[in-house]
Amino acid sequence: MNLFSGAVRLVLGVILALVALPACFHVLVTVVQGLYGSPGHPWALIAGVASAAALVWWRKPNWLIHTLIHEACHAIVAALFGVKVKAFQATDGQGGAVIHAKVDPVRTTIIALAPYTVPLLLGPVLIGRALVTAPSTAAVVLTFLCGFLAVHHLHGLYHNVRINFWGKQADLTRAGKVLSLVVIVGVHALLAAAWLEVLWEG
Repeated sequence: MNLFSGAVRLVLGVILALVALPACFHVLVTVVQGLYGSPGHPWALIAGVASAAALVWWRKPNWLIHTLIHEACHAIVAALFGVKVKAFQATDGQGGAVIHAKVDPVRTTIIALAPYTVPLLLGPVLIGRALVTAPSTAAVVLTFLCGFLAVHHLHGLYHNVRINFWGKQADLTRAGKVLSLVVIVGVHALLAAAWLEVLWEG
């Protein structure tokens, strides 16, 4: 990352922190203020959150799963932006890598931040739960998975940020730390708002 691109990313991060971040939190606060009643299928949701929390507490992270998800996010977003993926590697405890064709700084930054912003497993389940509104076995299962995968996602995010915050080749260093943190926080404020909106019923 040269000085110019680093400066541009820093300025962009500050602008987003002043403009976009408050807007994201406004959405979240508005959703929270509008909540009443209880979540649909509360025991399924509690069971999902508790199961994932117990799994986190019981054993160390499954690095192969976390690494596969992390690298898959890079690869999928690269493909969506028309960027050729040249190599894909994921290991159990030794990290991984996605090597893609050289592209402009905007797409490079988006691809670098994909694992920190894209809820690869939670997203499709949350969409499915939004579509299944009538009480049913599918709604119960999807609610359980929304709880389970929310914890799994946050657990993976914690480890991803912790591991990839330092070092010249780390994702967040290459994307710009200020810009990265602002984008991650803003996206997760919106994700939390969507999660609450889908699961709560009044």
